Amino acid sequence: MRICMADEGADIMRAWTVRGGQSGEREQVALSEGLVVVGWEDLGDLSGCSSHDDIGELLAKAYPGEAAGTIDSWKRQLWRFIAMEIGDYVVMPRKYLSVVSLGVLTGPYEYRAEEPPGFRHVRRTDWIRPALERAAVRGDLRDSMGAFLTVSELSRRDAAARVQTLAETGTDPGYVGDGEPPASRESLVSDVRDSGTRQLTARDLIGLWGWKRRTSDVTDLVDQGLAELGLRVDPHFNDVQLDGLVTVSAEESTGLGEGVRDQAQGGEQQTHPQAEGPRDRDLTWRIGNLPFVREVVTVRMGDALSQAITPMIERDFSQLPVVDHNNVLRGVVTWEGIARAQLGDRTATVANALDPHPETARVEHALFDRMDRIQRSGFTIIVDGENAVIGILTSTDLAGQLKQRIEPFILLEELERRLRRLIRHFSTDELPKEIRKTMERGQHLSLGQYVFLVEDAGCWNKLRWPFEQQDISRRLATVRDYRNDLAHWAVDAPAEDAAALAATGGLLKLLKLVDHDPAV
Repeated sequence: MRICMADEGADIMRAWTVRGGQSGEREQVALSEGLVVVGWEDLGDLSGCSSHDDIGELLAKAYPGEAAGTIDSWKRQLWRFIAMEIGDYVVMPRKYLSVVSLGVLTGPYEYRAEEPPGFRHVRRTDWIRPALERAAVRGDLRDSMGAFLTVSELSRRDAAARVQTLAETGTDPGYVGDGEPPASRESLVSDVRDSGTRQLTARDLIGLWGWKRRTSDVTDLVDQGLAELGLRVDPHFNDVQLDGLVTVSAEESTGLGEGVRDQAQGGEQQTHPQAEGPRDRDLTWRIGNLPFVREVVTVRMGDALSQAITPMIERDFSQLPVVDHNNVLRGVVTWEGIARAQLGDRTATVANALDPHPETARVEHALFDRMDRIQRSGFTIIVDGENAVIGILTSTDLAGQLKQRIEPFILLEELERRLRRLIRHFSTDELPKEIRKTMERGQHLSLGQYVFLVEDAGCWNKLRWPFEQQDISRRLATVRDYRNDLAHWAVDAPAEDAAALAATGGLLKLLKLVDHDPAV
């Protein structure tokens, strides 16, 4: 059993994702015969290959019409399949079932020329857990299992040790902490090439291009940069919170390792379409763009009802999600449900007060499509693709987030209107030449142009404001830059720029001292 050093520094054995194939039949055969298999049926015996370059030469001959990038990705996947050592763990996500199969490699690479296409490249495997529920695997590990690749290594966030624990106990211990991001875009490409996938946060991903916030321009530039590097990201980095995880893999990914020309059940050959290029993104706010509560208090169906009532009183909760042993949502307990249970003299367990159909959402759902429903129910439970609870968003949380996003625009609007009123007694001739033409055209000055006005000695003297000229000029420049940033659509809350928001509010307070509103 091979031991290696993971990126976090712990000694763990290696673990791999190997997809069983395009068909459920291939998965069933693999499990029943104690094998892990890959496709590429047009490719012969690889036993004589001593490197991925040797495999690449064979692939180029077997698939002459494929692009160089496709061949490069395939040869690396097949080399991983050959190089996996006896004792390494293997995970096979099942294509049509909500389970994964976990096993340990027990034999070397074999080529079985006499077998049907799709069953020729094999490794013997002891399937310890042939049908572990996918929901038992935490979301970050599940996402790293190479959704678009046939063979990839699970090497980060204690992945291999977690796979071992899953195989032994059926429970994923999870991962605490932040993984080290790639040092550069070149490092990102190298990691994907070596392991098949690379997980990192959306913040770290856009940071590789020098950005800190996701505006529409940043999104376009990073999308283009990923395409130029031959990479794709899932979920898209705009569809998660800034510190949410995304998985990067090779852009050539559709059908990888299943063989581009796997046999269909009817005997006809299929050609998998090439992976699509950079997508035009809509600019919709998603549920996942909002910071929602992730440490969710939950209860089980068989728990005493008092176990739900106590935290609801202590923490002023209006509801508690009800989950099973894998944290999969089974319903919700609300005060209304508790009242119904008590009126019916059914107060023994949580199951007696259960609402089995609570309001739910996933991170990729459009926010505004869900707002009315959240307001009506007072909450929505955030679930992942396996219906496991990953968070909760209440109407109070939603109101707070909308305030954060709207407040900067309201403050800026009032600030600009007060500035307009304060300079209305200036004649055109009194204005600095940099802004004179704007006023002559009957247009409003921009915040940047007000900086010219304040810095002009004559205009400043006429304003007669009881402030330091340079201080007001500096404040205006800060607010101008903030306003320009907000002019670009962004999925990240403007309030993340706390200093600039505070500067805007501070300048507005000063203007209110010299611009008096009419008495009501």
